[in-house]
Amino acid sequence: MRKAYVDKDNCTSCNQCADNFPKYFMMDEEDLSQTHIDGASINDAVIPEDDEKKVQKEMDECPGECIHWKR
Repeated sequence: MRKAYVDKDNCTSCNQCADNFPKYFMMDEEDLSQTHIDGASINDAVIPEDDEKKVQKEMDECPGECIHWKR
């Protein structure tokens, strides 16, 4: 399992990730994306292996290129 986060400085507020995959992405009060697990682990979401490819797809299609895996 890997952790995903959003670099909010580069988020374009397009809502794409939150619309496509609300299980792990939501918009904050400033309309910037962030990762989550059931509303917790904000911007520090542990992604199960079964969903890593789906999250990677959101990373690849993000217009702001702001979604990343934590190292």
